[in-house]
Formats: sequence, structure tokens, C-alpha cells
Amino acid sequence: MHNITFARRFQLVLLALSLAALAACGRDNIKEGTSEPTVSPQQYDLVVRADKDGQFDLEGATLDTQTLRDHIRYRNDTGSPVHTILLKRGEKQKVTNQQVAGLAGIARDLKAEAYVLDNDDRLKVIQIADDKK
Repeated sequence: MHNITFARRFQLVLLALSLAALAACGRDNIKEGTSEPTVSPQQYDLVVRADKDGQFDLEGATLDTQTLRDHIRYRNDTGSPVHTILLKRGEKQKVTNQQVAGLAGIARDLKAEAYVLDNDDRLKVIQIADDKK
């Protein structure tokens, strides 16, 4: 009888996880952390593309969020400051919420403006939420 209860619980947990995964796949809620820009730059200091696993493609190199942050810091320190960043859809990868959140953190920490050309080819500005009160 204990095995039946465990099996039933396991099935319910598996069903719940499957439904959660299905719901996550069906939504494109990148727009939640973005808004329409009032003014957009004609040129961007840095353009990165979406890459697999929430990473970024910068001129053919795959970078995680921390490495991209370090690259921008290096450019700022060496006289090539980055004030505007554009995130575009990759060759084989759509822009994900993880990438938008990572870029928002970079923009907040390094005082830059971040934009995303979303999966519908609409330019959005990434809203920077400053958690410090």
C-alpha cells in the first residue's frame, strides 16, 4: 500500500513538472522586462547576439554573463566605453528571458543603456530595476 501511494505521488509530481515545462515553452514573455524606447540610438557601442544556454555571441565568441560583464569593464577601462548595448536574435537561437535579465544586470551595474531586438523584430529598451532603496 505504501508503494501505491509513492507511485501516485511520483506521477502527480511528474505531471506537474510536465505542465510547468509546457507552459514555459508556450510563452514569449520577454516583453515583461522591456518597453518601447522613446528615442533609440542610431549606432550601438556593443552588439551581442543570443546564443545557446542563456549565453551571448560576441563576434563569434560565446560568452556567459559574467565574461560579457568583464569584457565591457575592460573596454570602459581602456578608453573604449560602452554606453549602449544591443541584444539581437542569434543565428539559431531566440532571445530568452535569461539573456534579457543578464543584460539588465550588466546595464544596471555598469551604467549603460541596454536594448533588445526581440523575437518579433521590434526594438525594446530593457528596463533597469534598481533594487537598492
